[in-house]
Amino acid sequence: MSEKVILCTGANQGLGFAILQVAGLRHPTNTYILCSRDLNAGQQAVQKLKDLGVTAKIDLVQLDVTNNQQITAAVNHVTKTYGRLDVLINNAGIIRLPSKDDLSAARNAYNEILNVNITSVALVTTAFTPLLYQSSAPKVINISSGLGSIQNSLTKKMGRSPPYGASKIGMNGLTVHMQVAENDRVEADADKSGGKPRIQFYVCAPGPLKTAFTNYWPNGRSPEEGAEVAVHLLADDTDKYEGGSYWEFADGEMKIVPW
Repeated sequence: MSEKVILCTGANQGLGFAILQVAGLRHPTNTYILCSRDLNAGQQAVQKLKDLGVTAKIDLVQLDVTNNQQITAAVNHVTKTYGRLDVLINNAGIIRLPSKDDLSAARNAYNEILNVNITSVALVTTAFTPLLYQSSAPKVINISSGLGSIQNSLTKKMGRSPPYGASKIGMNGLTVHMQVAENDRVEADADKSGGKPRIQFYVCAPGPLKTAFTNYWPNGRSPEEGAEVAVHLLADDTDKYEGGSYWEFADGEMKIVPW
């Protein structure tokens, strides 16, 4: 695996932290940018990674994905420090249970979920796109959920959270359309010399996890197990995984998730 600059949002705890832990231990020559809304929490996460044996470079950046000024500042930092970004992992996400009795409160809950889980994914990706084009093999990995699969939601017994599930289905759709737009751009630039590389966009489902996000659901997978799908995607240098696809890591192997 060639050396990469990898940025993960919402990485001070839970799945984001586990992605950096697993990847950092397995691929220590990479640089990992740990993004956290709270710098104190981020500093504690960096120290915890070191205590767990991670020797890879960990760069802490404050980033609230709903804050445009912080997005711009993060882009400026990566530009000045590294000049490129190889992998963007959009992991930050929230879940809310809207009120059934207060329409204003319910609307606010839906707006907050969609703002973080869809709109902010789009804006963070757009902001970092110029840096991704400086990579020889850029990737965007969007962290979804089993609830993001329409087919699985209809056919399997899964947790029910309409606003959260809808936001993940929406994020999956956003990812597909970003890949289609990127493919169209590459095709249009095919006859131009010095064209930009194709960004590969992925969606992955880590599975139900035992983290604070799920109130430590007793039947959940460990965050480290959930991290495997993202770590496999970020580490691949062989184009094994086609862009615009939806992945999970189950039974010891990568598998396609139905849309």
